[in-house]
Amino acid sequence: MTTDFLIGLAKAVAYLPGVFAATFLIWDRYVKHRPMAIIVARPLMDGSVQIVPFLFFKNASDRPILVSWDNDRTKLRVGKDQSAHAILRSLGDEQTVVSLGPEAEAYLPVFKPNTYDLIDPHNRMELELKWRFAQPRFWIAERRLRISLRKRDLEEMIDGFMDGSQR
Repeated sequence: MTTDFLIGLAKAVAYLPGVFAATFLIWDRYVKHRPMAIIVARPLMDGSVQIVPFLFFKNASDRPILVSWDNDRTKLRVGKDQSAHAILRSLGDEQTVVSLGPEAEAYLPVFKPNTYDLIDPHNRMELELKWRFAQPRFWIAERRLRISLRKRDLEEMIDGFMDGSQR
């Protein structure tokens, strides 16, 4: 009976590293190609003194991805670019889709909600993005990225902006 117990214990101890390795591999494959999205403050154009929020989006994958978001005037909105057409499109109720190539990055303008002045400085504002691989290997479903920050933090990012060139 004691030898059976020891053999079972030895099998369990040998089994655990395999389970951990498989779990880590699955987690690594899921997270490795996940894009990164954060809101940053930067000049509206090169050399401009007007500082505005942008969505910094980076594709960490070696395959192109499609990123989409719903336009809602009561929430933070993203534009494809700074053209009048993109700004007007962000005011509509339709969905916007952009394509980002392998290991590419983009700065997309962020527009404040029409109720921005009524938002309490300590309230959080959210932006929800959906993304998927344009040419999936096996996972076809859309995945979600949620970006959230307090109104106060957004204002302090813009007011306290430093471009990094001051030393």
